[in-house]
Amino acid sequence: MRQFALQLNRVFLIISGIVLVIMTLQIGLVALMRGLFNIAFDGNVEIAKYYYMVVLSALPLGAVQAAREHVFVEVFTQWMSASARAVIDWLALAFTTIYSAVLAWGCTLAAMDAFETREFYRLFRFDLIIWPSRWVLALGLFGFLVTACNMLISRRKKL
Repeated sequence: MRQFALQLNRVFLIISGIVLVIMTLQIGLVALMRGLFNIAFDGNVEIAKYYYMVVLSALPLGAVQAAREHVFVEVFTQWMSASARAVIDWLALAFTTIYSAVLAWGCTLAAMDAFETREFYRLFRFDLIIWPSRWVLALGLFGFLVTACNMLISRRKKL
């Protein structure tokens, strides 16, 4: 399971990196076109909002969790022993795993509904299909869930 989680996070990070480069190029090109030639591109903000930002915020969640780069606040636990902190950390990870499972399931149901209704955002000249971004969010949460499950199992052995 550890290898699966690592490979999944690696793929998600590569995809996120590619999307970051594409987003940067697109926004830079649009700004250049607007500044030099006074040509506007309808939907640039919406494409960034509904596609790029979803990928950039959802897909790396598992990798951030695996690297333990989330914010930790230890105001109430800093005075505890290392073993007590380990138990509390494991319980927090168990809660996080349960919460992410519920959230991933809910996002999957929302993605199925958005797919069935062909969810879109109406722009001035065209309709922007946004249901695929719902699936990206569900995938990112699934990656987070796989990583959290892996961490939960591996830390249980250490308690």
